[in-house]
Amino acid sequence: MKTIRTLLSAATIAVASAPGANAQALTVETGTASGSTTLAMQVIATYGKIDLQINTGQTLTKACMKLGQAQIDAAVCPPPAHRAMMAGVGPFRNDAETAKAASQNIRSLFAFSGGFFHAIVRDGSGVETWDDLAGLRVFTGPPAGTANSQSQAIIKAASGLIAGEDYEAVRLGWGAAMQGFQDGQFDVMMFPTSVGNAALEQLGAIHLMTLPDEALETETWIEYTKQESRDVGMIPAGVYSNVLTETPVRTAEYTMQAAVHMGMDEDTAYRMTKAFWDNLAEAKKNIRVLATINPDEPFKGLSAKLHPGAVRYYKEIGIEVPTNLM
Repeated sequence: MKTIRTLLSAATIAVASAPGANAQALTVETGTASGSTTLAMQVIATYGKIDLQINTGQTLTKACMKLGQAQIDAAVCPPPAHRAMMAGVGPFRNDAETAKAASQNIRSLFAFSGGFFHAIVRDGSGVETWDDLAGLRVFTGPPAGTANSQSQAIIKAASGLIAGEDYEAVRLGWGAAMQGFQDGQFDVMMFPTSVGNAALEQLGAIHLMTLPDEALETETWIEYTKQESRDVGMIPAGVYSNVLTETPVRTAEYTMQAAVHMGMDEDTAYRMTKAFWDNLAEAKKNIRVLATINPDEPFKGLSAKLHPGAVRYYKEIGIEVPTNLM
């Protein structure tokens, strides 16, 4: 069985494994080390006997661009980020034409539940409703990612509050955000992650805010969920030992997509897809953050067309592939 090498810095991965430099090792970029984006890729490596060099803790919008430019072999590329690439907007607006061209080189393998936005407040902070965010400092995501706009849309749907006008949006990398929350640098943390992420249990006693009924009827929420990769979901009660919220939490759920460069050979893409789905049930026994991934929804929210190797796998097991993904 191949080992999984988790690289600690972008400099290391750039030197060690440019595409084609080592036929036995595929370079992959993912999000937080303990989240579903990384652990989904680890399923492929562990069970598929495919040697992956996984560089964790990356801003996934940047990973999408690197993938499209063939600087890496695979990445978890959020559908909203890929759509922004195709349009040359959002975090890609300053180099729109390059982003548009790169987006055409990305092919998907499968979609999976990436997780849920956890709206985190400290116990005893006095923040009880979304309206209480007025005047506070709120972490909304990294500077270059799409999490910022998503977090701000969720807050606006729940409260009507607008970033920069009604509250201060704090932008930091994921690792710095976790430390910043613990150090009291901001009051609320919008943290998108898989249900059961053990990193949250290091934050001390916290509460999770739930979306009110009226939030789901706002124009902001309706516009937000027009993309199929975005929906409403539930975080079950009792998942975290340090969360004092005793009832299930309704929040925004989001879909991720595992993607590769279009130049990947068909057999490798086929084996990666097969390794994930054929072994997901077994992996779920040991990795709790994968529990919400539904094998009956392999295409939900995909923005990139499927790689021919993935198409081959789905046809082999009798799953009809939508025409628009071919």
